[in-house]
Amino acid sequence: MNIRNLVILMLGLGTAALAAAELGVAPVVQSAAAGVYVADATVQAVKQSIVSAQVPGRVVQLLVRAGDAVAVGQVIARLDDREWVAAEVSSQAAIFEAQANLARAELDFKRTQELSRRNFVSTAALDQAESQVKALRARVESLQATSRAAGATRSHAVITAPYAGLVAATQAEVGDMAMPGKPVVTLFEPGRLRVACYVPETRMESVRAGLAETPPVVEIGGQRVAGTQTTILPAADPGTRTTEIRIDLPDDVQAAPGQFARARFALSMAASPTRLSIPEAAILRRGELTAVYVVTSGGRLQQRQVRLGEALPDGRIEVLAGLKAGENVALDPVKAGIEAVAPPSGK
Repeated sequence: MNIRNLVILMLGLGTAALAAAELGVAPVVQSAAAGVYVADATVQAVKQSIVSAQVPGRVVQLLVRAGDAVAVGQVIARLDDREWVAAEVSSQAAIFEAQANLARAELDFKRTQELSRRNFVSTAALDQAESQVKALRARVESLQATSRAAGATRSHAVITAPYAGLVAATQAEVGDMAMPGKPVVTLFEPGRLRVACYVPETRMESVRAGLAETPPVVEIGGQRVAGTQTTILPAADPGTRTTEIRIDLPDDVQAAPGQFARARFALSMAASPTRLSIPEAAILRRGELTAVYVVTSGGRLQQRQVRLGEALPDGRIEVLAGLKAGENVALDPVKAGIEAVAPPSGK
């Protein structure tokens, strides 16, 4: 009985070894492979503005909606300007009064000059008349400046587009109180887009080195495009310890500000440490299980759970734990799993 069991076991081992040999296998390789760092990004307009009121006032007209195209100087909204109109009219009236007083003072001054030449008035009276003219001229100039300021303030009640673009959003409605710095509409210039992402300081050195060799690739809505220009901001955020990187997009990219994107940075070979990697085809994924079938020294197939890292450019994937360099993995994990549990064919 013991001899019969031993023969069956040996036949089963031989069959498993033969099945492993028939499967395609690939070695676990340790090499310095340039990796890829992927960062979440947001699409931005290169030229985008939050248009707000320069003076406080109640919104009486809102002439645009989100998605509207506007021309430079086009009226976006109007504020209640009755108070400023009244102030401007009042200042104009004060100017007319001051000008009338100035005209009368100038006539008085001329008469005083004539009387002074005839020695009918004193020099002090002449000086007083001249001072009166100068004071009234200064008064007129001051009132004119006040009137110009009132006119400028009234003109601020009409909010216009600073450049041609599209309205991204409106943040005010008719009846709202507009205040300086409080957004009324958000405007952007279409056609010039970029993505902004934030890279942690632990990755910045390898990302910088990779950018010197390869431009970043941006994924937006299922399409991949190469960035036309990359800008790394000189200062990091002290709160998050990240650095903002902006990548300009080609003009023909179909995207909208605020859209989600991913920025893929190829890491430099020199900055990349050696890493274990296997072909992506060898990986078995079942729910939360990530495993491969390893060919043991006896030729059998053994399932082993692994922890994976980054995807590498050559179709391989980094292995962080579970394998050693030189081991062989089956390239068809489904078939390997069938072979691993199949009963031996010997009797």
